[in-house]
Amino acid sequence: MQPSIDVPASVDGPVLISAGVLSGFEFGPSPLNPYEQFQKIRPSAVIEHGVFVFDGHFEIPLASALNHVTQAQLLAQQNRLDQALSEAQLAVALAPDSVQTQAQLGFILMQMKRTDEARPRLQRALTLATTVHPEFQKGWAQGLRSALGQ
Repeated sequence: MQPSIDVPASVDGPVLISAGVLSGFEFGPSPLNPYEQFQKIRPSAVIEHGVFVFDGHFEIPLASALNHVTQAQLLAQQNRLDQALSEAQLAVALAPDSVQTQAQLGFILMQMKRTDEARPRLQRALTLATTVHPEFQKGWAQGLRSALGQ
């Protein structure tokens, strides 16, 4: 993991997205792909056949949430658990139906020894991992079952 930039929940263009990210390869299909909406609109420009430019106003709460997950992970690694918890809570508020946001909040609560609060988050993440395109989330399901002692 690397330090990430701040990703707001909404942006005003131009927005540049690489062909690889736009393909959905990294994230999977909707609703797992935070950039899926860009697949449905025509770019205003294409740079070197690999970077697509979009102009306008775009809501990207999942992209923002995943950034907060990364920030939470980095803070947790530094044992700054109160700040990590705040980042994870922001992530869940932006994308409550994301395995990553629910799992990260659960894992941080576990680190904080707040097991009664963590278990429902981890269980929610497991439910999402096994019901929303489970073929793309097998790794999550295994890890969450382990965390829940299943």
